[in-house]
Amino acid sequence: MSKSTLLIRQTLFHRPRRNIAGSSSQRTSTSPQRRNAAAPALATNIRPFNEIPGPIALPMLRHSAHVLPRIGSYHHTVGLGLLEGLRDKYGDLVRLAKASRTRPVLYVFDPELMQEVYESRATEPPRFEKSPLCHHRRGIGECPAHSDETKAIWAAIRALLKDGTLLKNYEKAFDDIAADTTRRLGELRYAENALNEELETEIYRWAIETIGMMIFGIRLGCLDGAVHRPCSKTRKPEKTSMDDEIQDLCSLSKRCFEELTPAERLVRCSRDIADGNFLVRSEATLKTENQTFNNALKAFDRHFNLTEHFLVKALEELNSAELRPEQTLLDKLRPLERRMLPLAADILLAGVNPLAQTALHMFYQLSLHAARQQRAHDEVHWSIASRNEGDSPELPYVAACAREAMRLHPATGGVVRRNREPILLAGFEIPAGVDIVLAHGVTSKSEKQWGRANAFVPERWCSEGWQPLKASRAHPYASKPFGESCPGTGAVGSMLSALTTRVLDKYRLEWHGPSPSVATSGVNRLHPPFYFVLQNAA
Repeated sequence: MSKSTLLIRQTLFHRPRRNIAGSSSQRTSTSPQRRNAAAPALATNIRPFNEIPGPIALPMLRHSAHVLPRIGSYHHTVGLGLLEGLRDKYGDLVRLAKASRTRPVLYVFDPELMQEVYESRATEPPRFEKSPLCHHRRGIGECPAHSDETKAIWAAIRALLKDGTLLKNYEKAFDDIAADTTRRLGELRYAENALNEELETEIYRWAIETIGMMIFGIRLGCLDGAVHRPCSKTRKPEKTSMDDEIQDLCSLSKRCFEELTPAERLVRCSRDIADGNFLVRSEATLKTENQTFNNALKAFDRHFNLTEHFLVKALEELNSAELRPEQTLLDKLRPLERRMLPLAADILLAGVNPLAQTALHMFYQLSLHAARQQRAHDEVHWSIASRNEGDSPELPYVAACAREAMRLHPATGGVVRRNREPILLAGFEIPAGVDIVLAHGVTSKSEKQWGRANAFVPERWCSEGWQPLKASRAHPYASKPFGESCPGTGAVGSMLSALTTRVLDKYRLEWHGPSPSVATSGVNRLHPPFYFVLQNAA
């Protein structure tokens, strides 16, 4: 029995023992169980939660007054800019009182403190019981999202995807998907090799096909068929500041749902969930009679049924043919049987949007830095020319470009954890029930952690990079693009590297237009229009 198979079986069917991890050497322990009773002087230095600095909640408007136009302290900032403003003014810990929402919030901007929160083992992801997704999962009644068994399964999947040997099974499959995507991007060009407005949909097709390959071990068919070629009559006009409320619809949304293939339906459904922010808990989705809430339920139900369709198809192929390398993960999860379905649906829901947006951010950075793009192109060509047939290419600089893009443009601004019991953090006692926001999106661009933090410098991840800029000098928790516990963290680099390799082998990326705006709605998303130009490589 292989080590990976033994690991997942032990994790799936045995409840893990709860441990309290130690804290960093330079900080006070976060767990009250680890306080030293023999040191009364330490106890006298503990300060209450309400002494943590933060913006004052004003009457009526509460904390929202600080972001009002003209009069607010942070009216000119949104998303990560707002978090950076809070850190610069108040420090590494910032408290928002309960007056602004149902429970207090604590923002953490120091990676060492973040590590202590993770290692305390006293926090967990918050449960938004009134959200459309939780409402839909309760209706299904299978594999509760917060059960001990489900947590053990996620831990086993994380351990498997950190295994480099298992990821090597997907190299050829990821490369084939990247090759098909590159072909479609070439066909997407129109006047002067500019990519049309279907670029985002094509990247979503790639993301769904890639994640589907990892979960199911089969091709879903998202990249089949012809690309959408808008003509002068059907091309969307460029949006202005007065048209921000107009929703951008992909070509699949303009076709009848029944005439789409199952893979196209999954792409359209994923775009609907991403565009509608249905995974984000907001005031518009808390009432079951609200139209947004019901639209979200319909989208989740369609997504779940489509996931079931592909899972059944994948299991049939797994049982009827010899095991292929890309079916390894599905084969290890097969003992779960029906309980595998909600997990597969959640992986697709949580993974597609961040992966697609990370790929767009990486393309944008490469298009702005011609010299670094040329170096990555040269590495790809040298590797193809020198490798033997069947060998997997070693592309350290391409992998460094992917890691630097994830650092500079993390998929999320941070991770939210809710403490089940009081913890001690930086001398402050944090009561139970506080939403602790670990702002990885801010620390990943902190000048204190990274030299030239706002610059795209892939060399910092290479062995020959300039020592003051080396990524190893930063705290290990300074850059966590998908959080600490995301199962796909180890696989994202392989997916992005495969796509970058294929694109740079044939084309050059250029950006001919103003800088894009970035909005934070669940994930950090580049807003269209996109001004990418795909030139043929010399």
